[in-house]
Amino acid sequence: MKLLLAFTPFHTPASPPFGLACLKGAVQQARPNVAVKTVDWNLAFFRRWLTGNMPDLCHLHPTRLTGAVCPWLIAQSGVGPMILADLSCLPTTPTEQNRYMQAARLLDDFYNQLAGFYHDILFPFGEGRTSLPTEVQNALFGAELAQVQSEQPDLIGFSILSEQNLLYALALGKVIKQRFNLPIALGGALMSHLEPAELLQAFPWLDYIFFGEAEKNLVDFIDAWPEQTFASVSGLAYRQGGKIKECGKATPLPLNQLPYPNFDDFPLTDYIAPEPVLPVITCRGCYWGKCTFCSHTRPYGPVVRVRQPEQIVDELARQGERYGVRRFLFVDEAISPKMLRQLSEEILARGLEIQFGAEGVRVEKAFNEELLRLAYRAGLRWVYVGIESGTQRLLELIDKGIEIETVERFIQMCRRVGITPQLSFIIGLPGATPAELQNEISFLKRYPMDSSSFVLLLGSPMQERPADFGLRIEERQVLYATSRGIVHSPRFYFTVAEGLSPAQADAIVEQAGPRRRLRPHLGEVHATLLANTDFFQSEDRPPAPATAAEIALQLLSQQRAQAGDRVDGQWFLHAAGCLESQNRLQEAFTISQAGLAANGKNPDTHHGLLLHQATILNYSNQSQAALQVLAGVAQHKLTSALRGERLRALFALGRWPEALRETKAMLSAGYEIRYLYYIQGLCYERLNRPAKALKAFEKAEQRDWLEPDINQAKARCLLALNRPGEAEIEQAKARRKEKHLEQAV
Repeated sequence: MKLLLAFTPFHTPASPPFGLACLKGAVQQARPNVAVKTVDWNLAFFRRWLTGNMPDLCHLHPTRLTGAVCPWLIAQSGVGPMILADLSCLPTTPTEQNRYMQAARLLDDFYNQLAGFYHDILFPFGEGRTSLPTEVQNALFGAELAQVQSEQPDLIGFSILSEQNLLYALALGKVIKQRFNLPIALGGALMSHLEPAELLQAFPWLDYIFFGEAEKNLVDFIDAWPEQTFASVSGLAYRQGGKIKECGKATPLPLNQLPYPNFDDFPLTDYIAPEPVLPVITCRGCYWGKCTFCSHTRPYGPVVRVRQPEQIVDELARQGERYGVRRFLFVDEAISPKMLRQLSEEILARGLEIQFGAEGVRVEKAFNEELLRLAYRAGLRWVYVGIESGTQRLLELIDKGIEIETVERFIQMCRRVGITPQLSFIIGLPGATPAELQNEISFLKRYPMDSSSFVLLLGSPMQERPADFGLRIEERQVLYATSRGIVHSPRFYFTVAEGLSPAQADAIVEQAGPRRRLRPHLGEVHATLLANTDFFQSEDRPPAPATAAEIALQLLSQQRAQAGDRVDGQWFLHAAGCLESQNRLQEAFTISQAGLAANGKNPDTHHGLLLHQATILNYSNQSQAALQVLAGVAQHKLTSALRGERLRALFALGRWPEALRETKAMLSAGYEIRYLYYIQGLCYERLNRPAKALKAFEKAEQRDWLEPDINQAKARCLLALNRPGEAEIEQAKARRKEKHLEQAV
C-alpha cells in the first residue's frame, strides 16, 4: 500500500507540519513495507506565489475583482523575493530589524489577499453549487495534481490543522476524486472539533475521516485495507453499503512508545524562517485542564499523558543530529514547571547546545526566578503565555487558577532572566461589566499583548454548562451548507444574560485607542529565533509598509507608463479593483469608464467593467443608474455577478417580481451574494407569500445569524401564517441579538 499524506494551504509556511511527521514515523516503525510520502503543499503554494511562479488567475474571480486586489499583481511586482530574503535571515541591526518587520507585515497582507481570493473561487465549488472546468482545475491545482499523477498512491490523506486548511483540501480532494478516483481521507486536529458524519454526508467525494490520535488508528486502517473491513478501526468514520459508520475513539496512546516524528520528506531549509525549527511535545493534554473556555482536550481526551524527560532530550539530540537543527519549539497545550525543570537539567547535563521556545506556559508560582534562570541556561528563550484577563473575578470565572500579582511577577521575572514572554488575552469574557472592561483595557495598555475575542467552543465547560456562566446558547455556527447536508463549526452563537457581550467589549476596546504590542513577527517559530537577539527589547517599529493595493497600483502605473494607451482591458479591471479596495470609488468609476471606451469590443472585459460600474452605483445608492448601466447587456448574456448587481438595484427600487426572478436565476447558477436569501425572503413577503418567505429567511439566518432583522422578518411571516407562539420566539431572539450587538455606554 502507498499513502500520500498532504498539508494544504492556508497556514504560515514557517515550519514543517508536525502531525504528518508523527504519522510517517508511526507507520514506518509499525509497517515498514508500507510506503508513506508526506508533502507540504502549503509551503510549495506560498513559495510559488512569492517567486512569481503562478499564472494570472484573475479571470476566475467570480466578481471580476470588484473591491479586490489580484494576488498575481503582487507576485509580479517583485516584492515576493524581497519578502523571502528579509524573513530568511535573522535580523541583528536596526536596519535589518525594520526590513524584517515590514516583510512580516507584507507577508501577512499577502496571505490575507490570497486566502480571500481562493475562498471566493473555491467556496461555491466546495459546497457543490458550481463546477470548475478542467482548465480552471489545472490553473488552480496543477502542481498538486501532477504530483498525485507521479506518485500513484492508493489513498490521499489531508491533514487539517484548522478551518483555514479545510476548504482547499475539500476542493482539491474533489478534483482528485474526479480525475483519479482515489480514496480521499481527512485527519488532523480539526477533525476532533467537527462532526465526521456531517463531513461524509455533505461531501460525497470524501471516503474516510480520522479523528482523535491517529498514529495507531492509521496502522490499524492499513491492516484492514486489503479486506476493506474497518469496523474495528477506532477513531474512524467511513462509508459502507451506502451508510455512514463511525467507530469510537481509540484508547489514549502511550507516548513513550511512539517513534520520533519523521521529517525526511520536508525541505527544511525552504521554510520561510531564518533557520529550521522543529516541533516537539512533552505531553498530550493539559496538566491543568480546568479552564472553562478551553476545548483542547477533545483530540486527546481528559487525561494528560506525559513523556519521560530523558526520552524527550534523546529526541532533541537525535533530531538535531539527523536534520542539522539547533532550534526547537515545544508545542504542548501546557508545559508544567516540573517538566521544564527536568528537561533543563537533562539538557545541561548532556551539554546539548540548543535553544527552544514553549507555546504553552501557564503562569503559576512554581515558575519562579530560579527555575526560569535554569531554563534560560538550558536554551529557553521565548514562551507563549495565556494571561486571558487582568481582572481577578474573570480569572476565577474561567478557572484559570492564577492571581494577577503572580502574572505581573512572572512577566518581570522573564524579562530579568532574558526570556521573552508573549502574552495572550481574551476580550469579552462572558458577563464582564463596563467597570471590569475598563480595568481590562488598563491591563492591556500596561504590557505588549496579543488579544482575541471570546468564542464559545464545542466541548468547553462553558458550552457544556452555559447556565453556570450566564450564557444562553442560541445555535451552532454553520461552516458549509450543501444540498446533501450541513457541516457545523466548532463555535456556537450565544447571548449573555448580564454584562457586556463580546461584540460590545470589542467595540469599547477599539474605541480606547492604541495599546502596546510586541514588534511584528511571523508567528511562534520566528519568535523563538528572534528572542535570542535584542529584537523584542524595543517596541519601536518602522512605518507601515505599502499595502497590497498600493503595491499593485504602483505596478499598474509602471505598466501604463510603458504601454501608454495600449494597455488591455485586464489592466482596467485590475486598477478598478485596487481602487475600490481603498474606497476610492469615484476614481474606480472613472477608470472603468475609460476601460469601456478603450476596450468596448471585448465582451469579457466589457461585462467585467460594467460590473464594476454597477457595483459602485449600487453602493452609492444610485440604483436606477446601475440598471441603466446593465441595460445594454442581453438577458442571456448576464453573468451571475451582473445579475447580483441587477438584483440589488431592482430590490432597492421595489420591483419585487423582477428581483425575485433574479434571485432564482442566481441560485440556479450556484451564485450567492451577501444577504441573497434575505432579499429573496423580503421579495416573497412583499408579494404576500409568507410560507415561501419564511423558508428563505431560515436559510438567510444560516448564512448571517447575527442579523436581528432576519428574525423580525421571520416573526412577521409566522404571524401571517397564524403561528403567534413561534412568532414571539423569533421576536425574543431578535431582541437578544439586538442587545448582544448594541453599543454599550
